[in-house]
Amino acid sequence: MKFVIIIIIFLFNSFAQSQSSNYFYNAEKKIESSEFNINNDAFKAFVLSAIIPGAGQFYNKNYKRGIAYLAFEIINWSKRSTYLDKGDNFVAQYKDFANNHWSFDRWIRDINLIADSNHPVNSVMLGPDGNFFYPWNDSHHIEFYLDGYLRRTNNSNGDNWFENTYKTVCNEAINNFQECITSEFVNIDGSSAVVTKDHHFYEGIGKYDLFFAGWDDTQYGECDQSTIDQYGSCSYILLTNNTENAYTDNKRYYQYELRDKANKNYDVAENALTFIFINHAISMLDAFIVNLVSNKSSINYMTQPLYDNNIKLNGLEISILW
Repeated sequence: MKFVIIIIIFLFNSFAQSQSSNYFYNAEKKIESSEFNINNDAFKAFVLSAIIPGAGQFYNKNYKRGIAYLAFEIINWSKRSTYLDKGDNFVAQYKDFANNHWSFDRWIRDINLIADSNHPVNSVMLGPDGNFFYPWNDSHHIEFYLDGYLRRTNNSNGDNWFENTYKTVCNEAINNFQECITSEFVNIDGSSAVVTKDHHFYEGIGKYDLFFAGWDDTQYGECDQSTIDQYGSCSYILLTNNTENAYTDNKRYYQYELRDKANKNYDVAENALTFIFINHAISMLDAFIVNLVSNKSSINYMTQPLYDNNIKLNGLEISILW
């Protein structure tokens, strides 16, 4: 978009200068009102294409070009709508999958199991000092309501409640790398804490290793035997984006089948929107310049698409001679 804006500014400056020089050069041949009418017609074509790509071309009686711009607009709006719907569908799928396979209660219970140096994914859970990196040490967090109070799993808001409480009630489990069985993080009425499941939550449980313990297939007997045969455990480490991360089959499916597909569909939808803006800009310029060309034989105008080695459109070259 920045490239298109630069072109527009450059063209208007160029035309302003050329119009000024042409006016004085042809002052004896053309009266001022005729010059105004030409510019006014070009401006109308420009504005019409700004509203609907191709409208300026129809105004110039250039119907084939008008149909092409309008068709490109319709195709990209349709494409954007289609891929937004696909993205929304995958979002619904990954939220449903997370709600069924990731548990806050389980996460609270199993954190200390991963602190054991013998655990298959322990090496990616260590802090700069080589010690296990507990949730309260990280900037990322989970928010949850407990007996009406909003709590946070880290100390970023200055509240150390979660850290202090967990260290107190799970002290033995921390020291022995055992499950922490406690009712401290359950409401008085026995119901589970209500987790704030916003965008950050659904991103975090798949992206950040500190939430790994909450997945329901981290231990032996909870995953397929084929996974154990391949990795030696239900929990394993993979290199992704030049970084080692902890995975289970469910976490991997969640992150790279459901969430990744949602993001890719949204990316296509955003690309379609970019093409829509570009189509508007080019249609506006085309309508404006062609109108001038039709009234001034001394002006020549040509556009040429620019492709890379993979035949992917990288831009548009605009040439104007006058």
